[in-house]
Amino acid sequence: MNAMKKQFTLAILLIGLVFMQGCKGPEGPAGPAGEGTPGATGPAGPTGPAGSANVFYSSWAAAGTWSKTTYNSLLRSYIDIAAPRITQDVLDKGLVLVYAKVNTSDNYVRQLPVTLKSQFTEEYIDYTLQINTLRIWSTPIAATVEPSTAYQFRYIVVPGGQAIRMNYEGLTYEEAKVLFNIKD
Repeated sequence: MNAMKKQFTLAILLIGLVFMQGCKGPEGPAGPAGEGTPGATGPAGPTGPAGSANVFYSSWAAAGTWSKTTYNSLLRSYIDIAAPRITQDVLDKGLVLVYAKVNTSDNYVRQLPVTLKSQFTEEYIDYTLQINTLRIWSTPIAATVEPSTAYQFRYIVVPGGQAIRMNYEGLTYEEAKVLFNIKD
């Protein structure tokens, strides 16, 4: 009989726990603010990471007429774009991203370097940096290529003081516009 009482008591406790658990409902709305005066203002928080205030971006520059030179027995074309924001400090510690609008059917903006293929030709477009100058290179890969005078280029300079950790290789132009607050 004693064992039966224990089992009955245990069953009642379990049923009570199940009912108590089942009584939980959604949380109601917040109540009104209490009476009293607000407390003192807390201390200022720590300084946040550097933003994109020092990031510079150029306007779009049309390629225009390309110059030619022979490099390693290969005829290459190039244009120079004045880039006064590319300083020795940027070359030593900063980041420069270069984007191109090419006259292909999709008119998509691409990060350099990029390979452009058409039915019979293939061209590789890359760049080199010098103080105050961005040089864009066009190298034919398949067949003779005359780079278009309609290509457009833009560069973005991120000074070395910007503490941003990410891989910029393959950063789309749309992502760069959002990340660095760039206007078209």
